Amino acid sequence: MPALTAAMLVAGLNFAGPTAQVSAQPPGTDAADASGADAGTGAPAAEAAQPPSQNVDGGRVKDDPKMIADTMAEMPEDVRKEAEETYAKFKATHEKLLESMLQLRQLHIRFNNDIDRSREAAKAFRAQQHETWDLMQEQMENSVKVFRLLPSPEAASYMVTMVQHHFDNDIYSATSYEAAARLIDIGQNYRYLFLTAARAGISNGEFATARKVYETLKPDELEKVDMANKHFLDELERQYKEEMELMETIDRDALPQVRFKTTRGDVLMELYPGEAPSTVANFLKLVEEGFYDGLDFSQVVSNMLALSGDSTGDGRGNSGKFLMDEHDQEKSHHALRGSVVMAKIPMGEGRFIENSASSQFAIFFLPVAGASSQQTIFGRVIDGMDRVSAMRRKDPSESDEKKLQLPPDAIISAEIVRKGPELPEPNYVDVQAELKKAEEAGLIKLKKPAE
Repeated sequence: MPALTAAMLVAGLNFAGPTAQVSAQPPGTDAADASGADAGTGAPAAEAAQPPSQNVDGGRVKDDPKMIADTMAEMPEDVRKEAEETYAKFKATHEKLLESMLQLRQLHIRFNNDIDRSREAAKAFRAQQHETWDLMQEQMENSVKVFRLLPSPEAASYMVTMVQHHFDNDIYSATSYEAAARLIDIGQNYRYLFLTAARAGISNGEFATARKVYETLKPDELEKVDMANKHFLDELERQYKEEMELMETIDRDALPQVRFKTTRGDVLMELYPGEAPSTVANFLKLVEEGFYDGLDFSQVVSNMLALSGDSTGDGRGNSGKFLMDEHDQEKSHHALRGSVVMAKIPMGEGRFIENSASSQFAIFFLPVAGASSQQTIFGRVIDGMDRVSAMRRKDPSESDEKKLQLPPDAIISAEIVRKGPELPEPNYVDVQAELKKAEEAGLIKLKKPAE
């Protein structure tokens, strides 16, 4: 696979990273620690590149202290101070992460060996799991910041593993984008680096990079979602720009906010009452009533979405009331990474029954070009999107009854953090009338009750 040049991916960014091949293990961990298979962190073991023999300790790449010191000595004073603080934070978080992973493993061993399976032990394990996960993401950001300034193979090593971890979990943040791009620029040729750079580029407005990556890769190196991204790239770019322009006109400090406590950690959403007042009013009403408390994420589909709000678990659950669509408003939102959309009754072939949204909502892992033309986007996750992306996959189209089915992730509780402006009552419709209209148009065929 051809490597892209630095000018292509990170032009204009300061870069002083190493050019040597890097290890694909997190600094200071073995393969089991990196994968999290025993500890339940969800981080993958990457396809390991063989590191050079120098500066290797116990299978992991180590930084050269002299090279780090010499590089800092040549920096202007203000840059040197930033580099020293960034590197110190990287090292300190590394130690915290090791300790957190050790504690998580100990809790897991006690549970597996039947030493302690109490409710308190389960809560302690989950809290430790969330702490470890957050430290992993924090260290990813630290490693990218270090890599901008210093020749640190340790930072590069961590980035390699964590980019694959992000790729496997649909985490396409700005940090994912920069890490993948910088690693490509130093000659790392893993396929997941290129696909992450393209997907995270689309998610964060870096469309020039996405185009160059997709032009570089051969068709058989693309996955289904990448072929769709490539096909709709111009439309996705147009929608991203329109969404950014719309958001500039909104006072975000006045937007309603809802926090979901989930089995993966807290997820914070902001809602858009100006563009979808009825939908937001209905959603806030359901949150206040405790409707979402305890509900599963009944569908979590890779490269697509996480869906909840199904009160029955069979795909047909609803609140008993159905909303008038608001996607055709003069100003309506587009579906970006993290956007929250009301789910509607599907008719097949990507079409939906009009005005059939009720309680089910989906959070998108990636932008979806066609979503805003059929469904109401009424909010976006502003904190905890990595936790949504990490939820256990549950894809009804790929269910296998012969495989062990682990329980899905779930909403523990939901609360309104900020109420926002006063809203009108939700605009509900007669869904039976909407179904009848669809039948008369030849779009669906309703089952007749038995005589």
